[in-house]
Amino acid sequence: MFTEIEISPTVKADFDGVRIFGIELEIEKQNIDCDFDSHWQRLAKRWFGKSKAEVAADETIASYNDFFRMLGLNVKKSPPSSQNLIQRFLIKNNKGYPKINPIVDVVNIAAVDSLIPLGVFDANSVEGPLRLAFSAGDEAFLPLGAREPVTLDAGKLVLKDDVKVLSEFGIRDGQAQMITDASSRIWLLGCLVPGISEAQVKSGMQMAYRLLTNNDVN
Repeated sequence: MFTEIEISPTVKADFDGVRIFGIELEIEKQNIDCDFDSHWQRLAKRWFGKSKAEVAADETIASYNDFFRMLGLNVKKSPPSSQNLIQRFLIKNNKGYPKINPIVDVVNIAAVDSLIPLGVFDANSVEGPLRLAFSAGDEAFLPLGAREPVTLDAGKLVLKDDVKVLSEFGIRDGQAQMITDASSRIWLLGCLVPGISEAQVKSGMQMAYRLLTNNDVN
């Protein structure tokens, strides 16, 4: 059930040890039976009162921060998604679960619980196989929340299909494949970086899969 996403040779050369795993699955949103608030309260008990420094010091989170620094990112401004959710919603006061869409909400819970940043794409909007590559410098990319597309500089780490850039990796996803109420087939994605084991990544993905389907990954 797990698929290993293709990584270009140039990316492999620059980022040795990085791997991406995916699960493509059919989803029936109305059948998602997840007590979001209960999960969120459990996670709040784990993190409430922690400082940002204490969150960043967690061994798993620290490994992803190291990878983000390799990408040239300022992790204080742009932390990994699971860390960002913890810092925004859990450490100071419990603002309640940041509901977006049941599919996205489930994936976010699994990401915060496992500390593995997870992604989710509408698979019906993906054209051809997914692959991690460097941008060529002429790709138009419409980020989530943006009104106009941007042209990416060459050498940006991107996740793409045969036609378009789907995400500026680790920074922002595109609108083209965002999850909507009509999404019925999805790609669930997890990234392995140095310091993180394959078992950790797959465990986080398994958690999301189980919450989405009430089944285990085959």
